[in-house]
Amino acid sequence: KKHIQWLLQIIIKNIQIYSMKVLVTGATGFVGRHLVNRLKEEKCDVTEINSTNFSSMWSLEKNTYDFIFHLAVKTAAGGYCQNHPGEQWIVNNSINSDMLAYWAQYQQRATMVTFGSSCGYNNKVKKTESNYMLGTPETGYEVYGMVKRNLLTGISALKQEFKMDFRYLIPSVFYGPNYDLNDKHFIFDLIRKIVSAKNGGDKVVLWGDGTQTRELIFIDDAVDIILQSMSAFSPKIFNLSSGKSYKLKEYAQIICNIVDYDYNLIEWDTEAFVGSKSKKLVNTHLKGYKFTSLKKGLTKTIKYYEDSISSSK
Repeated sequence: KKHIQWLLQIIIKNIQIYSMKVLVTGATGFVGRHLVNRLKEEKCDVTEINSTNFSSMWSLEKNTYDFIFHLAVKTAAGGYCQNHPGEQWIVNNSINSDMLAYWAQYQQRATMVTFGSSCGYNNKVKKTESNYMLGTPETGYEVYGMVKRNLLTGISALKQEFKMDFRYLIPSVFYGPNYDLNDKHFIFDLIRKIVSAKNGGDKVVLWGDGTQTRELIFIDDAVDIILQSMSAFSPKIFNLSSGKSYKLKEYAQIICNIVDYDYNLIEWDTEAFVGSKSKKLVNTHLKGYKFTSLKKGLTKTIKYYEDSISSSK
């Protein structure tokens, strides 16, 4: 078992995804855009659906897919989960129910690949896959965590009754180039604030005392691992995790070094909401994967941001 990732990397080189027919929901999102591009590079026949025209899925009943990548979700960083719990519950459970009904009615032979969320874990448990359904989801993100748990319950039920296959990946935060510049996930917010200050903008004020820890997964690594999950040897449920987390102030320091900004000018708002002190997932199945280094990934992400704001002037 401890060598499963090494085996997966060998297997993925040999499985034929060439010309496979795949359906991708949430295709216009950050992960969706990167995944679709990679699938097309592999010459897959890709049908794309985004969350704004999700009902169009029902016109696809005559198609036969090998894989369904269900990425469509309604959420956002920066307070959405706390301020719109009712909307989040209604919209996401509707999307997921439609997707599972379509899968069961028309695409039982297709393998479903979809995502959980690190906030589905309880604050106090060790974040191993066997503990995912224990207790209440992370404080402040209870609704979104339960939405994702419900999705796992649903696909597990369909597997039990109809023998349908799935992969459920529980990821850390994804980052990398080609992201939405309005994305408020912590790493993009850090980049935005520090680069702005470097260019003469407002001073950098960050939340908490900087000791809270977070984990990142570079988007190219994420897509590689998603494709690896297509193998029949892949675990059904696993943390998409490098097993390495860093303090917020460490991320800030690295970004400051890359853009040549004085880290000592940063101020910390210790009264601000910080969520969980740690979201580190246990790297159970990916220990053999060679993840992109944090400095390399952040350098590419910062370059994308700087190029984007420069071209928009």
